[in-house]
Amino acid sequence: MPISINYEAAQQKLLEALALAQSEAKLPVAWKSHAKAVFELDAKTWTPVFATLLLAKATDERVDTMSLKLDESNPGAYSARGLCHRVLVPAASEHSFSIRNTGREPLNNQPFFRYDRIDEIDRVRKPHDREYFFEVAEQASELTSAEALQALAAFLREALAVAASARRVVVKAKGLTANGARVAVEDFLRYDAQDRPQRLQAFAAACLDLIFEEVRTRRINDPSRDLPGDVHAVLGDSVTLAMEVRGKPVSATDLSSFAEACGGAGVDRAVMFVDAPQQMDLATHVAVDNHFRPAVQVTVYSSAASLLAASALWARLPLQATIETFSERFLVRLRDIEVTLQTLKEWQRAVAVAQSQ
Repeated sequence: MPISINYEAAQQKLLEALALAQSEAKLPVAWKSHAKAVFELDAKTWTPVFATLLLAKATDERVDTMSLKLDESNPGAYSARGLCHRVLVPAASEHSFSIRNTGREPLNNQPFFRYDRIDEIDRVRKPHDREYFFEVAEQASELTSAEALQALAAFLREALAVAASARRVVVKAKGLTANGARVAVEDFLRYDAQDRPQRLQAFAAACLDLIFEEVRTRRINDPSRDLPGDVHAVLGDSVTLAMEVRGKPVSATDLSSFAEACGGAGVDRAVMFVDAPQQMDLATHVAVDNHFRPAVQVTVYSSAASLLAASALWARLPLQATIETFSERFLVRLRDIEVTLQTLKEWQRAVAVAQSQ
C-alpha cells in the first residue's frame, strides 16, 4: 500500500521547519548548499519538487523521495502533487517564501505530471540539472524525519531570503514620459533575452491592467489550458478579451485560427500581440477576419510600442499617472510570472536609464 500523507501533520511539520528557518539555529551546511543550487536550476519546477520531497520525508520517514505519484507496488510511494498543492503552495503564499512558482499546482507540468518517479524523467533541457537533482533526491532518501526537518528548514531559510530580495526591487517611475516608457520597454524586451516569452506576457498583462479591472495570465506551456490566448480581460464571470502573445512571426493562418478559437470559446474580442522581427503586415487579414467572423472583433499589434501606445490612450487614468502605473504594474506582473531576480532588476534599471535621458 502506498502512503497517504496526513496533510494536517505535514502542515505542522512545515510550520516547525519555518520556525527553525527564522531562528538563529545552525542548519546543515550540505542542505543549505543544495537549497541555493536548486534555486539556480534552469527549470523552476525542481524547486517545489525539492521542498515537497523534504516535507514528505519530514512528515513520514517511510516516504520514497523519488516518488511522484501513488503506486500500489511501492509501499513508499506518495502523491507529491497532492502534498505540494494542498500544503506547500498555500504556505508559500501565507508565509511569503519563494518556491519559484505562483500557480496552484506547480507539479502539473511537463515532465513531472507524466512520470511516476523522479528517476524516470528523461526529457529535460538541462540533463546536468536532472542528474544533480537525482543525487539530491537519493541523499534525501537516507534522512530520518528529524534530519529531513532540518533540511527543509535550510530550504525555507533560502526561500525566505529569495522572496525578500524580490520584494526589495522597486521602480521609481515618477516623471517618466510616455516616450521614456517606450524606450525602457524596447530596451527590456530585447530579442536575445533568455526569458523573453515571460517578459512579453507580463508586458501584455501590464498593458491591459491600464484598461481593465481584472486581468488574468496563463502559465506558459500550461497543459490544462481551456481558453485561447495567454492573457485575458475578465468582466464578471466572463472573459471579454483574449490576447495571444508571440515573440516570433505569425502568419495569416495563425491569426485566423486564433480568431476562430476565440469565437468557439464565446470570447468576442481577439487580440494578437506580436513583437518579432520580419513580422508580415496582417492589416488586410484583420479586415478579412472581421468580415467573415462578425461575432469576433480581431485586432493585431505588431510591436510592443504600438500596444503600449494604444493602452495608454484608452487607460482610465491621466497620461502621467498611466505611465507611472504601467511601470509599477509591469514589475508586479513580472513577479507574478516568476521571472528571476536579475530580470526584475533589469526592468528597474531600464526605467532608471530612460528617466535619465
